Amino acid sequence: MTKPDNTNNNSQEEDIRTGILAEINDLKETAQAFGLEKIKNGSWFNQFLTACLKSYHERVIKKGGEAYLRSKYPGLPTEAIASKLCEMAEKTAGLAGGVSGAAASGAVLTAGAGIPVAITAVMAEVLYTIRLQLRLVYDLHLLYGIPLDSSDPEDLLGLFAVVYGVKLAEVGGIGTKALGPEVMRAQLYRMIHGNTKAIQAAVRQVLGPRIARNITQKGILKAAVPVVGVAISAGWNYTATRLVGNRVRQEVRIKAGLREEVARLHNNLSSDETTCLAVIEGLLALAVADGEFDDLEREVYLAFLRHLNLGEEQLNCLATKVHADLEGALAQLHSIEDSESRKAMARCFCLIAASDGVLRPAEKQTLAQLLDAIGQSQQLEQADELCAYFRKDEGALGQAIGAVTDAAGSASDAVGSALGWMKGKLRNQQAKAELEVDEFNVDTQEAEAQQLLKELAKLDRQLAAGEISTEDYQAHWENLKARIPVDEQC
Repeated sequence: MTKPDNTNNNSQEEDIRTGILAEINDLKETAQAFGLEKIKNGSWFNQFLTACLKSYHERVIKKGGEAYLRSKYPGLPTEAIASKLCEMAEKTAGLAGGVSGAAASGAVLTAGAGIPVAITAVMAEVLYTIRLQLRLVYDLHLLYGIPLDSSDPEDLLGLFAVVYGVKLAEVGGIGTKALGPEVMRAQLYRMIHGNTKAIQAAVRQVLGPRIARNITQKGILKAAVPVVGVAISAGWNYTATRLVGNRVRQEVRIKAGLREEVARLHNNLSSDETTCLAVIEGLLALAVADGEFDDLEREVYLAFLRHLNLGEEQLNCLATKVHADLEGALAQLHSIEDSESRKAMARCFCLIAASDGVLRPAEKQTLAQLLDAIGQSQQLEQADELCAYFRKDEGALGQAIGAVTDAAGSASDAVGSALGWMKGKLRNQQAKAELEVDEFNVDTQEAEAQQLLKELAKLDRQLAAGEISTEDYQAHWENLKARIPVDEQC
């Protein structure tokens, strides 16, 4: 049997490696421009993410947008093109991890190279990987018809937080899982009154730097442990990029389906205040029935609210009339007589209950009560079918990412000693230039934004508990809003 000729494949791979090294070398200038202080406090991340998203968006749109992506794979359906994009990004990330891991380790091992040179080498690889993953995320969203807003990296921050191990709940409780129905209603009040963007700006100033510090520490781990650095770098880059692609593909499929379904449902729903209030209250009851408010549950809820196209006066009326318990919602649902509206609401309730792919007992119980109130109990079976459709199954991929993370975690002693070794190796550098794990710090903007988010979360709880009026809430919120640091990148 004739052996396959791998000459072309080897040549293509070598071309990719050469291109990777050239791009990483170019990114060293970007890393140097950030400076050591921004690298230590993580403030570089939001700046880099926004700049990359904007420039890549302009380049792709100039070439034809979605049509340009599809022209690279003529005749292939969306799913097949998405697979090709993910496979190429994963392969490139793995190769980049290998070649850049070796280069970064070499820089660290070079006596007299100095910390600035070593950190520049580490950061260049970090920037390359982040940019590669960002482009993949952008392409997938564009391909599935849900383009990212190039001026708002909000979705990207959430994605990178998940992939790089930052817990959203630690950011201050704003825009993350709700603490209960009343707090969610307080957050709804805030959203209705147009405060969401200001809050997102504060969240960015906390979340971005935390992601950056996690990424930078992983980069140092890979470079400062000479024996395993290259292997860890290649493995982590490949797995993290695969996780990015897998997660985005699942979410854009679901979001596209959810938006289409909610739009269809809205066409069948009457727009009178009683009906809208009943649906909103029912959706909230379902969303927090299990004590959590999943991102995709929130997507259904917000999509429905957007499609209502209500005026400011109507939104204010809804905000002040939302009931405090499920019984109030059930009573309102009983009062709705239009049969088509009842059917559409039932489908909408099933949709939000199943959107995260898991119908927990508490959710199922609440859903059964809501469906019974509108005479649609027979639709309860559809919720299980929707769960199967929306279920996120990361399977072996989730285990793989966990294994990489565990490997890094179990090497904590090695990380500490490696960084200590680096410090000793470069002892002649000025103390201010030394970068250790315990020297990663929080800058003033991040610290102030974190404090403001905590104060705002407290304000939500006070409104929810009835300790302050809506007028007092709004007045306090305006004071807090005025203190939110200006986000120059947004």
